[in-house]
Amino acid sequence: MSAELQPPLTIGALQLRLVDEADYPFMRSLYRVVRSNELSVTNWTQAAKDQFCDAQFAQQDQYYRANYLHARFFIIEHNAQRLGRLYLSDEPDLLALMDISLIESQRGQGHGTAIMQWLTALADRTQRVMRLYVETDNPALRLYERFGFQPNDRHGVYVKMLRSPATASPTASPTAASSANLSRD
Repeated sequence: MSAELQPPLTIGALQLRLVDEADYPFMRSLYRVVRSNELSVTNWTQAAKDQFCDAQFAQQDQYYRANYLHARFFIIEHNAQRLGRLYLSDEPDLLALMDISLIESQRGQGHGTAIMQWLTALADRTQRVMRLYVETDNPALRLYERFGFQPNDRHGVYVKMLRSPATASPTASPTAASSANLSRD
């Protein structure tokens, strides 16, 4: 795994730290919020929706931890307040964005842009392809396109997107990370 992904990490005003057991109630609640739009069309009670989301979250968490051997599971914070989660697969030739989710009040505040600047700078420095899957109706699709991700394939409701690393220029600054305001604490 990349030495650059050793927490704690600071990206602008955000901090990343590894998920711990105390984060699970927050992550379950975040998962419920992320799924709320698609579940709003059901006639389920709120309790049934919560139960469904909690079961789906548990299955997703178990699957990711069992099948992504290079995964890093981060909590996104600002001033010690949890804002979201960031899951990455940090492989030798690939940096995969598995999941990025923010609480509703923090969406549209530039946090996703800051994280994507940091991730793409990391991928460029380490000359790795980036991969992600995004739903076709997810507003973040436009963000990913701005950062050079291109559709590669369809998997049901998901679009697989890839981004090739920028080639190093002989006159490029050796401190590309400074433009993303990245530091390790």
